[in-house]
Amino acid sequence: HTASAPMCQHYQAAMELLAKRWTGLILTILLDQPARFSKISTAVDGISDRMLSQRLVELEEIGMVERKVDAAQRPVLVEYAATQMARELAPVFAALQNWAEKWMPAQVAE
Repeated sequence: HTASAPMCQHYQAAMELLAKRWTGLILTILLDQPARFSKISTAVDGISDRMLSQRLVELEEIGMVERKVDAAQRPVLVEYAATQMARELAPVFAALQNWAEKWMPAQVAE
């Protein structure tokens, strides 16, 4: 990619997706293991339930998150899991984590 060449549309779409607030953090949590809504909500500091619900739906529609329902449980158990599509981002998130620890100052919670 050179400065005069147009940005690859696939790359641009990926960056826009991952740049959405909370998306990267939600995926990072789900890359470790499947999780219930409440666990994700607790782990992503500052996200509202409404926004988490919206992001999970978006990620499910794209194919990055799978919603698993166990109706045999009472109450019904719903878990969210990273798909293969999302799991292939693991090295990208690991590299970003290393970069962030080196270069980004810790942010004070608002």
